[in-house]
Amino acid sequence: MSSSRKENMSYYSIGAVSRLTGITVHTLRVWEQRYSAIEAERTVSGRRKYTSHNVDRLMSLKFLVDRGCQISSIATLSENELKKHLSQYNDKKSMSSLVKNKGKPSVAIYGEYLPIKIKKINNNLNDFTIVFCGADLDSFKADASRIKPDIIILEFPVIDEHILRLVKELHRVTKSRRIIVIYSFARSVDIKRINDDITRTMKAPVTLEEIFNTISLVDSPISNNNETKIEVKSEQPIEFTAPAKRFSRKTLAVLGDISSSIACECPQHLTELVTGLSNFEDYSAECVSQSPKDAELHAYLQSITANCRASMEEALEKVAIAEGINLDELI
Repeated sequence: MSSSRKENMSYYSIGAVSRLTGITVHTLRVWEQRYSAIEAERTVSGRRKYTSHNVDRLMSLKFLVDRGCQISSIATLSENELKKHLSQYNDKKSMSSLVKNKGKPSVAIYGEYLPIKIKKINNNLNDFTIVFCGADLDSFKADASRIKPDIIILEFPVIDEHILRLVKELHRVTKSRRIIVIYSFARSVDIKRINDDITRTMKAPVTLEEIFNTISLVDSPISNNNETKIEVKSEQPIEFTAPAKRFSRKTLAVLGDISSSIACECPQHLTELVTGLSNFEDYSAECVSQSPKDAELHAYLQSITANCRASMEEALEKVAIAEGINLDELI
């Protein structure tokens, strides 16, 4: 590697790597010194500094360790060998047969925030088999159609016409026993339209315990006297140019899950504020398209919210820099 390229490379301290990967500083040192899992570079003063490649490898190793692999048996695997080990957890056909053999309810999860939290507690999900857990909607739909999971969990900032259509289509092709939709904002009329004997909504924030308590009752029908058919409306939204969003939902999800060294936990609180404002901004935009009568008011709300969101994003960026968190390297 050329010296100029090395100078432009981003490095992480051991504390930053610990926050990013969820691996304690002590464990990081043990994995490096005892098992040679990685070889961190050193600063002039002798402190460890980690590259993005190091972080990716550590996250892969932790993923496998969390699923029962011994670090001593995987620490020195080559990149190709590591990928082979990881691929078995992405083999949906194998997962599908595993579900049938073990008789556990199969669960497919889509969202930005949930997958990150789910992967951290995977060992505690003994009552379920996770067959999909990610943020790629196209892959989710394809896998759900093929595997036909018992339970589907969806996470969206807003319930709108598109989500209503999606839920209806997923139920048609999968015949899932329960669909749970977690949302931040929605009109009451849409909540009534989406809830039925199969589908249940949960307003964020919700804990993982609440979610899995709900799917534990999958065989208990949901009582709902307000079931209505999903009707698709087609109206033209009012155009509005909002300040560009600095952070993707995935970046916010990862950032919000990093343990802060600041006692007041400002990064987490700011992340929650930015996420909430972003969700309400999207919700206001949907209101503009669905309620022409109040279009001017909703356009105003969207504008105000977008500008607030942009200001809070700037604040979040400054706090992240002060924390030593490299936002460009989070995803």
